[in-house]
Amino acid sequence: MPVYDQVKQALHDILAPELQGIKGELRRLDERISAVEAKIEGTKNELLAEIKRLEEKTEARFREMDARFKEMETKVAALDNKVETKITALEEKFEMRFREMETKFAALDEKFETRFRELDSKFEGLRHEVRTVLEIRERLAALEAKVGITRS
Repeated sequence: MPVYDQVKQALHDILAPELQGIKGELRRLDERISAVEAKIEGTKNELLAEIKRLEEKTEARFREMDARFKEMETKVAALDNKVETKITALEEKFEMRFREMETKFAALDEKFETRFRELDSKFEGLRHEVRTVLEIRERLAALEAKVGITRS
């Protein structure tokens, strides 16, 4: 047998079982990798399903919160309307009372003006009477002086 055939046979005898062993190892590694990939894929799918479930749950909560906010907005708007109505009623009542008070003050002012005019008229009459009395007194004093009457 030639040397080439002997080397070939030797390599074949030594390497073939090793290659078979390596092929077997590769197959097992391939199987393990496939199992890990399957496990990863399963975990990924579980995570995606959980994420989707959480998104749906979150979305449902947001819809619920939106509904509550709308309900609160409605209640606040109703309260705002009530408060506005009460304020308007109070303003109207205040305005009416203010007009009543203005009317009463105007009536009092008119009464006082009338009384002041009456008093002015009376004081004018009294002034006139006082002037007349003083004038009479001066004339009397002048007459007494002419006649020679002295007062003690």
